Amino acid sequence: MTTDATTLMGREETVGKRYPLWMERLLLLGGVVIFVFGRPAVADTVSQPLASVLLTYIAFPLILLAGVELLGRALQASMRS
Repeated sequence: MTTDATTLMGREETVGKRYPLWMERLLLLGGVVIFVFGRPAVADTVSQPLASVLLTYIAFPLILLAGVELLGRALQASMRS
């Protein structure tokens, strides 16, 4: 039995260049910073208390996280070899 790296389909795997994961971590940190500083502005946009809480602590972070994920995927696609 050989020690070559192959897949279940029998293809050879080659090691490509390392992806700089720190860029995605920086994007996520930016999303957290935007949430912390943007939270009061989002909370003030709606006058109803329940809707304000739902928008501020559920919708806003999910939208930020989706945006960060899309930027990370775009970054991965642009750096693909």
